[in-house]
Amino acid sequence: MKKLANVFFTITAGVFMTFLIIKIMPGDPVTILANELRSTQGISEADAMSRAISMLNYDPSQPLLQQIGHFILQLLKGDLGTSIRFRTPVLSIVLSALPWTLFSAGVATILSYMAGTRIGLMVAWSKNKRLNTVTETLTSMVGSFPDYLIGFFLVSLFAVQLVWLPSRGAYGSQVTVGLNLPFLISVARHGILPISAIFVVYLANWILNMRGSAMNVMHQEYIKYARARGLSDGVIRKKYVGKNARLPMITTLGTTFGLLLGGAPLIENIFSYPGLGYYLNTAIAVRDIPLMQGMFFMIIVTVVGANVIVDTLYGYLDPRLRRQTE
Repeated sequence: MKKLANVFFTITAGVFMTFLIIKIMPGDPVTILANELRSTQGISEADAMSRAISMLNYDPSQPLLQQIGHFILQLLKGDLGTSIRFRTPVLSIVLSALPWTLFSAGVATILSYMAGTRIGLMVAWSKNKRLNTVTETLTSMVGSFPDYLIGFFLVSLFAVQLVWLPSRGAYGSQVTVGLNLPFLISVARHGILPISAIFVVYLANWILNMRGSAMNVMHQEYIKYARARGLSDGVIRKKYVGKNARLPMITTLGTTFGLLLGGAPLIENIFSYPGLGYYLNTAIAVRDIPLMQGMFFMIIVTVVGANVIVDTLYGYLDPRLRRQTE
């Protein structure tokens, strides 16, 4: 119950903050949409304002608390309003964009974690000081690069110069959407560059973090005891150092996923990848408030959900926490 209460509080606080931040932004989306409706449909000003308020689920003339209450009520009904830019329900845009973001961010997170923790453990276990120094220098440099700069580099090299991979979209226009091999291959090819841009930066961070965690574990008393028992280096490295060094890394998976979603607008905009970040960037550019609110809400829910999954997984993997709950 405590976890559910924390989840509810976090999502509610995020919704309030999102609404207030968008509220103080300059411009009135109702007036903008009403003027557009008047010019395109030739209706009166009153009818245009009424229709705009209905489409946006937002009435600027109401008191602030009433606006928030109305927004939350519509949210509970699954009604996020209509996008000003695309003239379609925001919910349908959110649901169409979510799988692409989960795919790119999820694959990049899992692959970078698996590769980074393995490499970090190998570097920490190695007694080669030069290898440790070179690894620390390179990973610090790469980890400090913004992922969008790496994205520009990958596009220039593999899409523009070598023409090996597509630079835009989530799949080719010639394939039929569905569970068929040409579509899946096209999705994989279009996903390589955006996933790689994220992967490179977070791989460096995982290597650094795992190296530090493993070096800390290697100085613990139970490692000395394992050596005294005559266990082989392979067993100690894998079952004692690796397993215990990865536990702190698991807790940061949710945070890492949240950071990926926060940077999604830049990466997805570079590759025109139709995920949450791409539509959020579009919504901000044209001041599409319903779409902004919908994208922010879905990002909040996704990040909170990822952290809940990671916390549950950590409790399952850590025997000490399992004993406390049993």
